Amino acid sequence: MTTPSQTVVFPASVKKHAWETPYRWTQTACLALILFILAAAFRLGASPYIAFAFTGAFILHIVSQPTRRELAIVAACAAMFAAPYYLLHAEVTNFYGAAMGIPGGFLGLGSVLLTTLQWFWAPAEIKRVHFERAREVGLIPALCLCSAVAVNLAIGLTPITYDRILYVFDTKFGGPPSWVIGRLLRAHPWLLQACGYIYNSLPLGLAACLAIQWRDRQINTRIVVDLRWLSVAIGVVGFLLYQLSPAAGPIYLFGKDFPFHVPDLAGPAIQPAWLQPAARNGMPSLHVGWTLLLFWNMRRRNWWMGAIAATYLTLTALATLGFGEHYLADLMVAPPLALAIQAACTRTQSPTGSPTFSKVRWVAMASGAAITLAWLIAFRTGAALQIPEGAATWSLAIVSLALPAIAAWRLERTAG
Repeated sequence: MTTPSQTVVFPASVKKHAWETPYRWTQTACLALILFILAAAFRLGASPYIAFAFTGAFILHIVSQPTRRELAIVAACAAMFAAPYYLLHAEVTNFYGAAMGIPGGFLGLGSVLLTTLQWFWAPAEIKRVHFERAREVGLIPALCLCSAVAVNLAIGLTPITYDRILYVFDTKFGGPPSWVIGRLLRAHPWLLQACGYIYNSLPLGLAACLAIQWRDRQINTRIVVDLRWLSVAIGVVGFLLYQLSPAAGPIYLFGKDFPFHVPDLAGPAIQPAWLQPAARNGMPSLHVGWTLLLFWNMRRRNWWMGAIAATYLTLTALATLGFGEHYLADLMVAPPLALAIQAACTRTQSPTGSPTFSKVRWVAMASGAAITLAWLIAFRTGAALQIPEGAATWSLAIVSLALPAIAAWRLERTAG
């Protein structure tokens, strides 16, 4: 079977009509223009989410073993995108990981451009191969761009948020955990910086895991859970769940009070209220949900990969709280959501064909969905505020973590 690396960059055999070559070059120019507009509109130099999404595209391109000529073209395309971006004074900020994310983002634009054009220009007999390569490279940028658009459009539809209810619920743990972690990070700058790099680089972490599975498919290794479907599924479902109990995070609710001054909300103040325009992507925390799924599906490959995934998950959880992007309640709902998505995306046939697997899978999916919806409804209606503070609140939080872990473990065992 012909592989992408065995073909020239733009196969000459596609020329069948006199008009086809001008048409293909018109496609090339239009695609390049679209990518540049996306880079400018989504502020690639100032948005770590978008910058690392395209960096992930470049990583996936590298894993597919491009030729030296292809890499040279990618570098030239990156320069082509970067030069007008800077010359037009597009926004650039020094976010955590900017030294890697911004250059990587422009290289990723080049990778997306090249692999897509190779698909367009490829002869019929190898077009499918190039399509699959372009799809792998473009998946993470497409997912991140779509989620950014959807979340920003939803701001106008949900001017009222439930941040106040989530904050008061968090105080039932003996004090708002976000404030505790926020002070911890600021007292230890090295930990603050590490959390910043990890939090911003989620798309890059996802790309690394997708690259590992890409290698598995090349050698026909059995894959129980396809991380591509997993990533799309949690992104779509998570966005829909955002609308049930919209929340932005304590940094957007309290501003400069975070994390050194703990606000005191009481009486009429504890209710849904208008909040300044900010992404309503707090409840549940998809940052934790995504990294939890990556940890669960990568941890058994070898000890060092499991250690890296566990560290990534831990620092992500600390970052979501310490930077004021989430309440502990948001993180509490992430494990049951991750369980439901994991069960839904697990292959429906076990190697032994045992009917036990199907039963365990449906139980895991149903229990994860039920716990997730129960918490969201409790926050939406304010019923969560009736839970006694202290031991009762901590016990429910532990159960929300333990039950999904047990169900996921059983699912994994029966899946093979």
